[in-house]
Amino acid sequence: MLAIVPVKRLEDAKSRLAPGLSEAKRQVLVRRMLASVLAACDAARLVDGVLVVTPDPGLAPGRDVLVDPGVGHALAIALALRDERARCGAVVVMADCPFASPESLDALVEAARPVALVPARDGGMNALALADPTLFEPAFGQPESARVTAARARSVGIEPRLLDDAGLAFDVDRPEDLDLVRPLLAA
Repeated sequence: MLAIVPVKRLEDAKSRLAPGLSEAKRQVLVRRMLASVLAACDAARLVDGVLVVTPDPGLAPGRDVLVDPGVGHALAIALALRDERARCGAVVVMADCPFASPESLDALVEAARPVALVPARDGGMNALALADPTLFEPAFGQPESARVTAARARSVGIEPRLLDDAGLAFDVDRPEDLDLVRPLLAA
């Protein structure tokens, strides 16, 4: 299954963390979280390719990149899901999930019969696996996207599997999240 990892332009990433981090530190954090997610994808047994979706290809040197045309995060993910490389299934994992593990990604892929997702702590959606990306349009980038995506799956007769995975449920969105990722900022 293809892993799709969306990441925003460095200048736009993690602006909500500005009260606790300078722009330079936010950029370091984004790069290191992305590296962590990509390492998990590379080590997952059931992930056979990685596609980084970003308006900034320099964030992923040496990687397969789909350039986000600047239409927004959710539409860029939808574009990646329609890409030929995703035709045999895709697992979308957000680039700000630094505790994603190969085992978590494998469990998500295994559960995707045909759809599995991991809700974020705030009701969003940090990871989604689709055996067939054409079944329905996921609801990334909106409030309660996990609930909305599950409802969309049900509307086409699919009961999604919701996984409770602490590593994938944790994303770095709020200043209070920084305490858990301070080691990524060290060095």
